[in-house]
Amino acid sequence: MNILAVDASGPDLSVALLSRGKIYPLLRRGSAKPHDETIFPAAAEVLRRGGLELRDLDAVAAAAGPGRFTGIRIGMAYAAVTAGTLGIPALSVSRLQAAAFAFTPGGRRCPALTGPRGEIFYQGFFGAAGRAPKPAAKPAWVEAAAWPAAKAQWEKRGFAVFSAAPGARELLAPAAAALSGGRRPAFEPLYLKTAGYEKRRHPTGPAC
Repeated sequence: MNILAVDASGPDLSVALLSRGKIYPLLRRGSAKPHDETIFPAAAEVLRRGGLELRDLDAVAAAAGPGRFTGIRIGMAYAAVTAGTLGIPALSVSRLQAAAFAFTPGGRRCPALTGPRGEIFYQGFFGAAGRAPKPAAKPAWVEAAAWPAAKAQWEKRGFAVFSAAPGARELLAPAAAALSGGRRPAFEPLYLKTAGYEKRRHPTGPAC
């Protein structure tokens, strides 16, 4: 199974390739160029490291969010166009699910991701380690000042709350599970905030 994953949802671009059981990651920090200019050469680089060409891929995965609106669209557009050209599946993976998948103790867990404005995205999951986690609630977000109260609610329910910063590497396991399981989620972005919410002071998401 050869899967290429991209995550352009944050300030740094990450790309990772799963090939013959080995992972080839690439992280580009602080580039002066926008992600839509660097994602193609970054993908070409990890394919070169893995000794593959685009035609060898079985699927292309992209971070569906949460994160920056523009970055999410760039990553998903790359996955959709590349997969469509090759005639293979394009998979969208929630970064929250990816973080929960990578939480090796398994059980009840609630990953928390810091957003571009300091807000916190979070979602509770349960299930055994190494398997696709099952959502305990819908993904939500709060401003930083409200996070301690929301965190306490999840901990009160027995969830292990942890900070995470998943990238393309963490997308590979849930993408592979979706591909091998045959039940692929809809290819759609995960937008938790209304665009421009900072200006309108849009209410935060539910706490728990």
